[in-house]
Amino acid sequence: MTENKLVNPDLANERQNALIDVDEMKSFIGEMLYFNQENYRSAMKYRDLMVKTIKPISEENFYNLDRDEKYQMIFKKSLELWEFVNENKIENQMSIYSIGSVFGLEKILFNLHFTMFRDALNVWGNSEQSAYWQKFLSENAVFGTYVQTELGHGTYLRGLETTANYDKSSQEFVIDSPTLTSIKFWPGGAGKSCNFAIVMAKLIIDEVDHGIHAFVVQLRSLIDHKVVPGIEIGDIGRKFGFDATDNGYVKFDNLRIPRNNMLMQFAEVSSDGQFTRKGSELLMYAAMLLMRGNLPLVGAFYLSISSTISIRYSCVRRQTADSNGVEQQIINYQTQQIRLFPALASTYATLFSSLNLREILIKIQKKSDNFKNISPDELAKLHALSSGLKSLVFSDCLKFAQSNRLCCGGHGYSASSGLSQIIQEADAACTYEGDNVVLLLQTARYLLKCAQKGISPHLEFNDFNDLKKSEIYKKFAYYMEIFHKLYQELSDEVTGKLFKLVKEDGMSPLDAWNSCSFQLTDIARIYIEIFILNSNLWCVYKNRVIENQKALADLMELYILYSVTNNYCGNFLRVRAIFN
Repeated sequence: MTENKLVNPDLANERQNALIDVDEMKSFIGEMLYFNQENYRSAMKYRDLMVKTIKPISEENFYNLDRDEKYQMIFKKSLELWEFVNENKIENQMSIYSIGSVFGLEKILFNLHFTMFRDALNVWGNSEQSAYWQKFLSENAVFGTYVQTELGHGTYLRGLETTANYDKSSQEFVIDSPTLTSIKFWPGGAGKSCNFAIVMAKLIIDEVDHGIHAFVVQLRSLIDHKVVPGIEIGDIGRKFGFDATDNGYVKFDNLRIPRNNMLMQFAEVSSDGQFTRKGSELLMYAAMLLMRGNLPLVGAFYLSISSTISIRYSCVRRQTADSNGVEQQIINYQTQQIRLFPALASTYATLFSSLNLREILIKIQKKSDNFKNISPDELAKLHALSSGLKSLVFSDCLKFAQSNRLCCGGHGYSASSGLSQIIQEADAACTYEGDNVVLLLQTARYLLKCAQKGISPHLEFNDFNDLKKSEIYKKFAYYMEIFHKLYQELSDEVTGKLFKLVKEDGMSPLDAWNSCSFQLTDIARIYIEIFILNSNLWCVYKNRVIENQKALADLMELYILYSVTNNYCGNFLRVRAIFN
């Protein structure tokens, strides 16, 4: 069969008339995703092999199954994927982007095992602990999850109530859930699947609180998978989406674990109960940085999928006949384009900025010896960037996923369109791993500290001087200037207001912060927009295929103009940041 017999003629025609070099664009993005061309080609080879080895859920009756049946299917395919990765000795970084070829928009059941559980052991564990647990990981004996969020608290680590009391006589920690609100809630894989967990708990020695630390806790037997004594655990039930994922609850009842199960890279407890902190307590946030730092890339993928679905649909759907009786492709209608094209522009903007953040994280992780020697200033800047970017990416992902669904009319409401799952994921992501608004306020807190110290919060890009000499930079220099001007004007405004409220009006710092919180989220958004624009400018500059560079530049300009007119027009006009 020829491609034209397999592909709708309208879609084939649009591809034939494309003004970009598609193969070069694939190669360009593939190299950024997989770090080099060799990794990219290997990933594509394994992706093709994966779908031949493991039957994709798109070829199953997945969306008409009940919840237990969905769980069983995803569990089975998760194990098949695990075996496939091990048999082919595939690096996790190379395989992770190909998982969607089999799982569609569903999550593998051991998602947190591959990410937060392993990262925590690697970053928070000392060398002996990392080596010890690596044995079990390599033998596939341990399937882990990450247990932080409680009924009463989530992002606010200091508010967690789960306790780990040290018993000197037995050299054990006693893990307990002392209140209803201290019950752990939401950890993926805890409901049925995982047998171990990284548990975040308040360390107490001789009634002295030493803050939140990470503990490796066994949840289920390695022999028969039964829940270990001292734990009540189960599935939390149905959510808005992701029926196949067994999010769980965990209640501890004076569960005893060995002293060495506390991860001791940055703090340790001796056998006689002496507590020693090694470096700043802020270093505990390093493993969380890896998780949150990669989340924007996930959001960019989801946004790219929803945009692809809606644009393809708009190419093949025809509606309303012209004078010759020929119905027109709906992508030719301006009312369709004004919704589709900003979503496409945002897709590239979020992808390039997310890849840039990942590159920054990897470089700092290497430079700081797996974050052991990271400076507090670097850690604070990474936290501000990753928090703010996660917030903006998933806010855009949710907004445009819904808009893309509407662009597909009634057919977009079908589960088989794939759009409802993206909306559900983006919706959940606006609150998991940090509520989007709270994350913007955390970014704003960093920005205020920079303002107080008189230092710039903005990242300096390597080789940016070469970029400044280019025609691409000249094209966007004005846009960069007005965003920097807007940021500075709003930053000066809110810092002045905070000073007046506290120093002159006698308001408490907390009340003053609350009174300015709306403006604080504004400066955080604009700060992240500047990072997004810098990241995109650099990626557009790096693409030296003329027609592709022009297309990316046009999309970047559309992203900027959409942001100015739809997100920040009031602020731009109010502070007169736009000028001739």
